[in-house]
Amino acid sequence: MAVRIRALIFVVLFSLTASPIIISVQGHTASSFTVLVRENGFSQTSPDIIQNDSIIWYNVDNESNLTHRLVYDYDGDGLYNGTFDWDSGELNSYCETDENNSKIDSNCSTSFMVVFDMNWTVGNYSYQDIRSDGSIVNATIKLFADNGNHMEANLPNIGSTFGAFEDEGDETSQSDEELTPEKMLLYVGLFTGISSVLLLALLIIRKANHEDLGNKIYESE
Repeated sequence: MAVRIRALIFVVLFSLTASPIIISVQGHTASSFTVLVRENGFSQTSPDIIQNDSIIWYNVDNESNLTHRLVYDYDGDGLYNGTFDWDSGELNSYCETDENNSKIDSNCSTSFMVVFDMNWTVGNYSYQDIRSDGSIVNATIKLFADNGNHMEANLPNIGSTFGAFEDEGDETSQSDEELTPEKMLLYVGLFTGISSVLLLALLIIRKANHEDLGNKIYESE
């Protein structure tokens, strides 16, 4: 009987204590980052992202009266219709709407999004902004592997906007040290798991002692 109880305690302890460990090594939560397309170029010309993240470009160039077309030619054939090519089409700074706030021109768009899922290999991806006046602006995306460890320096935080602020100074380093929701959930999970283990172990030990005492009384009679 005592051997069975010890085995049960070991199995329960292992299963409960293993849970927080498994949680801590999961891949990062996919994030969406913003790049602004402006009159004088992109808000960030070489953003760093992780696999499964996405980038949304917003045309905020309402000064030059130009449209912007974001293109990437993966296979280098001069076209933008391949599997990994992308073509945003003409991005406007504003789309006219009717009284119901619906776009009058359904083809009008001010934003464009690309999801860099696990089909995209780690590396640098150079793309272009082809403007309606014929000028071209070049930029590069740096894609890193989703290896489950995302405490690397210089990587963007969740919800970051590329280039939205030119001088973040010490605020960036301070924000990196703040308690994130992921860390808080991990701490809560660890506390709950340890408390459950201690309570369950106490109940099992008390039950075992009670059964041993009953057996001894029964044998003495």
